[in-house]
Amino acid sequence: MYVHTRSVNSYYFGEIGVDADNEGSIYECRKKGFELLEQQKDFLDNPVILGSYDEEWSVRKMLRRFIWHDRIHGKAMYRMAVKTFGEGCCPDVFRFEG
Repeated sequence: MYVHTRSVNSYYFGEIGVDADNEGSIYECRKKGFELLEQQKDFLDNPVILGSYDEEWSVRKMLRRFIWHDRIHGKAMYRMAVKTFGEGCCPDVFRFEG
């Protein structure tokens, strides 16, 4: 599940024309993708780009997708860790249980 969560990096960034990869940790590959995005001229203008499958994408949409995707998989990984290693195995920093 961790590999899957990390592996959407190149897809989501690619939809807005950023050539990012999936190398490193989730944090590292997301950070590299945003650094590449910030190098694009007028990246905050939020242009709409026609991506694969004729779906319209923008920076705003990409951010929403990352938040949605990473939250659902982060919650699943947290629950899996608790089930595997027991209560208190890892802090619930995102308050999935609360």
